[in-house]
Amino acid sequence: MVEFVLFVVPVLVYVIVQSRGRGRTWASAWARVGASWGAATAYGWALVLVPPLLVAAWLAIVLVPAEVLEAPGVSIAQLSSVAAVIGVALRAVGEEIFFRGLLGGVLMRRLGFARGNLLQAVLFLLPHLPLLLLDIRLWALLPVQLVAGWLLGWLRFKAGSFVPGAILHVLVNVTAGVITL
Repeated sequence: MVEFVLFVVPVLVYVIVQSRGRGRTWASAWARVGASWGAATAYGWALVLVPPLLVAAWLAIVLVPAEVLEAPGVSIAQLSSVAAVIGVALRAVGEEIFFRGLLGGVLMRRLGFARGNLLQAVLFLLPHLPLLLLDIRLWALLPVQLVAGWLLGWLRFKAGSFVPGAILHVLVNVTAGVITL
């Protein structure tokens, strides 16, 4: 829950500032961060992305030695309770709102799709780097995060919204958590 709030607060600040300047409205400020349902075709693209993202998540988990996954303090989103599922879902939605909604939107508008999307995907790695402090053998999760960040950014660009990506992100994270049980 704390992570969700930390990801959403900067977006709310951005929306407030954007809605107050240069004749913009609340609706246009929310649209700039991708807070809309987006194109219907984007949900189809999200479904197409489910298998490759699940395979990538599974491969990353398989590449992490079992003793690392079972070590105290290491939890690769093992979903053994409703609270854990809600926590995983909120974190995924928060990440989409911040990284694809705010950062992806701003960076892709200013730098173009190719550079803006790559930069937001690289920035998406930052909150995942502390995994290496737990155990360096968790490195296999990082390329998956980079690829997932790029694909979710592409989906945000296609949809004009972070919503299809947020649904996809939640689905993949919860499924990956169930796989690790």
